[in-house]
Amino acid sequence: MSTEPEPVPPVFQPSLYYKVTAIDENPNCVNYGATFTVDEFYSNNGVNCRVWCGKCRSYMRTLTGELLDPQPEVV
Repeated sequence: MSTEPEPVPPVFQPSLYYKVTAIDENPNCVNYGATFTVDEFYSNNGVNCRVWCGKCRSYMRTLTGELLDPQPEVV
């Protein structure tokens, strides 16, 4: 039994772009255990910021979130 605490998910500020990593934890998916990077992840309102798997359509656990600096220019 591990004594390490569960990692705390990142907190996202509203209306900003982040670089995030997420892990697929669905054991029924071919991507199970794989970690993915999303280079430009938009935080929307800062709540319920989720990455989902394109194969199994399940939400993945977000591991990291790094605020992009500079922010991408939206046209």
